Amino acid sequence: MTASTNQERKVTISELEQKEEQRRAAAQKDREAKFREAWKVPRRYKVKQLLGSGAYGNVAEAWDRELDKPVAIKQTRHLLDDLIDAKRILREAAILGHLNHPNICRIYDIVVPNNLLAFNELYMVLEMCDSDLKKLCRAQVHLEPLHVTTLLYNLLVGLNYLHSAGIWHRDLKPANCLVDEDCTVKICDFGLSRAVGGDFKHLDQAGKAASARSLTGHVVTRWYRAPELILLQESYTEAIDMWSVGCIYAELLGMLTGTEFKERSPLFPGHTCFPLSPDNKHKTDTKYYTKGTHDQLSMICALIGTPSEQDVEQLEVEDARCYMRCFSKKEGSGVRAKFAHIDNAGPALLEHMLVFSAARRVTVADALRNTLFAPVRSRSREFRATEVLSLDFEHHDNLDEKALRQCFLRQVRRYHPEVPEI
Repeated sequence: MTASTNQERKVTISELEQKEEQRRAAAQKDREAKFREAWKVPRRYKVKQLLGSGAYGNVAEAWDRELDKPVAIKQTRHLLDDLIDAKRILREAAILGHLNHPNICRIYDIVVPNNLLAFNELYMVLEMCDSDLKKLCRAQVHLEPLHVTTLLYNLLVGLNYLHSAGIWHRDLKPANCLVDEDCTVKICDFGLSRAVGGDFKHLDQAGKAASARSLTGHVVTRWYRAPELILLQESYTEAIDMWSVGCIYAELLGMLTGTEFKERSPLFPGHTCFPLSPDNKHKTDTKYYTKGTHDQLSMICALIGTPSEQDVEQLEVEDARCYMRCFSKKEGSGVRAKFAHIDNAGPALLEHMLVFSAARRVTVADALRNTLFAPVRSRSREFRATEVLSLDFEHHDNLDEKALRQCFLRQVRRYHPEVPEI
């Protein structure tokens, strides 16, 4: 084989590689174009990349040419195929539209549908953040105590505002707490939230409970679910959110130096959560849960101890009282003992968050006054909502497709008053 032949072969291989690279680049460009076409948004928004997908839609990063900043666009397709799911999206849009606080995710816009009479897709333009607490807890990094305290403080400040507006989140978990590099936390995802009514601010604890009796119990991701929800108590209060905050705080404490990355985990990672999420092979066998160690409530009792007879008596459902009396009496290993290597102020506050009795669980206001937050507290940020939110559509259980579409258009008009009534 001559030298010239070898040279020809090199040129041929190089050309093939170049063509393959061009083909890949063209294919990628085509995929990106198809992706952008699937997002029917105005030219104001340049959709860049998919951030994630969930039960109720997709979220993409986009550039807002008017605001000159990145935003997140939540796309919900087949919006009205399931009316229950549609109402959850409507609830989130309505709640976000009424909130204005640095620690609550902001909504900037709801895109005007192309067909006002028959739209079945919705685009909500939301504030963009760097990450969320779930991703942060999974990162192989350690946090300083001040970082953890700041994150918790920001979460509580947001929750304080939320509760003052008469809104219970009901699904607080790390993935629903957005976070920026400066430790700013922004609560998001209000699809399972409830605005408990315009008279909320005038109610005492019993009145709040009465207002909640129409609320469902199957809320909050299992690992962050308060005991009263697990036991199907109808008259629960905003204290359910504080339990969830405690579970989140415990995960953040696990990011401090002294805990290996492989040892990090949710505080109560139950395999089951009887009676809401029972084991398929033991749906009615209560002994399987009360004598075992992997059910959600068993894990809770193992740490904080079984409730006192007084706490059990306060449960409103007889079945729940009987069920709790099936657990062997134990003191529990203790929150402070689990976090003995950490300054006592943090575990002491966590202990007050993780109290079985909702009535004795620390409130957001009391938690904010804790000395733990002295280095980071800013009372000007702890402002309350100017009004208590009441959502008219929540009083109608049987909204049909046409009625829901009208409700969505009312939300669209908050950002586009020119949209006509239909």
